[in-house]
Amino acid sequence: MAKKNSYQEYIKKEFTELINKLDLSDLQKQFMKSRWLDQTLWLENQAGKTKQWSTRLRLMTIVGGVIIPALVSLNFNKNEVARYVGWATFGLSQMVAISAAVEEYFGFKDKHILYRQTAESLKSEMWKFVQLTGSYQQYSDHKQGYSTFAFRVEKFIQQDVQTIVELAKESANHDKQEEEKSIASASSVSENSKILPPVSSITKKS
Repeated sequence: MAKKNSYQEYIKKEFTELINKLDLSDLQKQFMKSRWLDQTLWLENQAGKTKQWSTRLRLMTIVGGVIIPALVSLNFNKNEVARYVGWATFGLSQMVAISAAVEEYFGFKDKHILYRQTAESLKSEMWKFVQLTGSYQQYSDHKQGYSTFAFRVEKFIQQDVQTIVELAKESANHDKQEEEKSIASASSVSENSKILPPVSSITKKS
């Protein structure tokens, strides 16, 4: 935790000093700090959090998936030991199922990739602007290229928000489909139970 905070503080300090040295108006510098820098730091933070959650949940799923078959293959003569192993296997299997479901529902891996990609794009855009290269090589100073920089920053942020919205829609559609499948499965079981004769009638015939 300390390393992550210190790294973000380092980024904030370095870029703040760099922005202050640019030949721009105070209003333009304020925009770069409150919009570009703030957004970059937020994306860095979110990328770190989603990576941690994705790694933890996937490790739980992988390790649990390896241990469960080993526990199932064990053969104990003592009933008490077998009972404890059985409960341990059941608990571990539930943990694996929950970890996989949580990771899929929140999409930590996809969000991590998105946040990291947008953060790196914003930082790359900043370096291009500072050095007047790439899209800014046609400008003789930073004041002339500022409007292009502001436009491209907003474009990256808008694309990030749009992608997050699309991921949320996909997750909602997936949940809806799963719910419809569950309802259909429950209805099928209910219909089959109506077709089967009562247990009492089967007993009488036998």
